[in-house]
Amino acid sequence: MSGCRLIPKEILPDICPQLKQLRLERELSLKELQEQLHISPRLLKRMEEGKCLVLVHFIKLLNFYGKKVRIVIEDK
Repeated sequence: MSGCRLIPKEILPDICPQLKQLRLERELSLKELQEQLHISPRLLKRMEEGKCLVLVHFIKLLNFYGKKVRIVIEDK
């Protein structure tokens, strides 16, 4: 996946389980979601498992589910 913009892995445990939950709430299979968004089921599964999160596909998922994300930048 070189060349893909990935979301930092530190925040994956907070985000990824929610992606799966949103899909399950809508009673969609990975294949059905792939047909809607044109993202491979393998990549969707990896995203839901927290193994990778490609920003462009994450945005597609958020739009599909009608969700927004707020990013907060804090001083250390």
